[in-house]
Amino acid sequence: MPSSHSTLKTKSRSERRRATTPSFVCEVPLRVNPTQEDILQTRFEAARQLYNALLGEAIRRLHLLQQSRAYREAHQIPRGQGHKRAAAFAAARQVIGFTEYALSQYATTIHASWIGDHVDAVIGQTLTRRAFDAANKIALGRAKKVRFKGKRGLHQIGSLEGKSNAAGLRWRNGALHWGGLVLPMGQHADRDPVIAYGLAQRIKYGRLVRRTIKGRVRWFAQLVCEGVPMQKLDPKTGQFKHPFGGETLGLDIGPSTIAVVGETHADLQQFAEEVVRDHQTIRRLQRHLDRQRRANNPACYDDQGRAIKGQPPTHTSRRQQKTEARIRDLHRKEAAHRKTVHGRLANQFMALGIVIKTEKLSYKVFQKRFGRSISVRAPKLFLSILTRKAESAGGQVVEFNTRTTALSQICLCGQKHKKRLSDRIHACDCGVTMQRDLFSAYLARFVEDDALQVAKAAEPWPGAEPLLRTAWQQAIQNQPESGRQPPSSFGRYPSGPSQSGSSEKENLPEPKAADAVTSAQAGVRAAERVKV
Repeated sequence: MPSSHSTLKTKSRSERRRATTPSFVCEVPLRVNPTQEDILQTRFEAARQLYNALLGEAIRRLHLLQQSRAYREAHQIPRGQGHKRAAAFAAARQVIGFTEYALSQYATTIHASWIGDHVDAVIGQTLTRRAFDAANKIALGRAKKVRFKGKRGLHQIGSLEGKSNAAGLRWRNGALHWGGLVLPMGQHADRDPVIAYGLAQRIKYGRLVRRTIKGRVRWFAQLVCEGVPMQKLDPKTGQFKHPFGGETLGLDIGPSTIAVVGETHADLQQFAEEVVRDHQTIRRLQRHLDRQRRANNPACYDDQGRAIKGQPPTHTSRRQQKTEARIRDLHRKEAAHRKTVHGRLANQFMALGIVIKTEKLSYKVFQKRFGRSISVRAPKLFLSILTRKAESAGGQVVEFNTRTTALSQICLCGQKHKKRLSDRIHACDCGVTMQRDLFSAYLARFVEDDALQVAKAAEPWPGAEPLLRTAWQQAIQNQPESGRQPPSSFGRYPSGPSQSGSSEKENLPEPKAADAVTSAQAGVRAAERVKV
């Protein structure tokens, strides 16, 4: 169902202005004394109850909307009549009151209670927008359910944000001001060059973040600043620590592998394998927690160990609580480690080029088929980080349709070979034999307007094939020292000669790292080319 245009009317001028300029986040640790922490905990609890009340009201109005006659009549309008259909849905929303403005009016009635003593109007407006957006995703078919915020655990409310730096949460003179509280930054925090760079920019709005680290509550201020993030310099060379290359890259992301191919470099590796190895500790603790839960609630399980419907486990021991706290802390560390691994991999790719082409995948399908692996590796998060970094550098990440290109099936000779997901090698009668992900990444470089330019891809193939074979062979050999076998997704490296005639690794060109100065200059030229 199309979204109502009423949400655009509720945005202030400052919100529209901050959305059109580049932004980055500067996180600053805060010093909070016990008295201030008690006040903040009370305000966060009031904000949690306000959010849950608004979310419940939004869901109730959504159900009324879906049962209304106007909604059914709007559904009967053909999709070809887009404007008429959208106007009908918007009118139905106005009648029921399923708009952000109507929900904000309902929030004013809740503010008349004790919640209004702890949550100001600006925070209430941002909570209203969050609650309405969550319910609106169900209306648009982008989500199946909403999640209410609990008092503790992974799904508690962890942040509150303002709308501008003029009211509500405000950053003034090295401290975060909110409703009479003055929360100064951590000691010597301004000595950090990244924080000092962020504080020197214009601050659009602020966000107060609560995190539980090793059993202690820590507070941070996330300042959304105008401009681009700071690019670090190498103190030894004086050059950029992460230079930008000028090549056009092809990227292929799989459930467990990732391949990238440029003009002078190709790479095939297991995707976020460090995070997967760390997740084994969480898996062991989760099994330990399940045994503790069963021991503390024997009446909730039958003789075969199955959970009895309608009897959820309620009794917890101190050791079980310690296990739960440890699992929460490990999840926090895993998320931070995953973000670091993704950022490091994105910097490696951007050192080759800032124009990256990849398939537009359905990560919902990935979650259904490879849920456990996708939840740990988070390929969509990596693509978001890569897109943000590329756009900040003046490049872009181009996503094209998989149906019109079919990179995993097509060959340089024009033939199509349907493959199962377990078929990891592309082999054609024309003589092309290559690992499937590497070959798809190579072809992605030559996709233009959602169409593969086969002639352009076939021309440089004789020189690119040894490069891809080297990457394939190195991916199989560069396994951990534990002696584990290479993953089946890499395929089996062929022993015979390649199409170009090279058969030994010594005869294949080794990929060389580009010079930092040359890469930076090429990146500037690529950025200018993208802007044009």
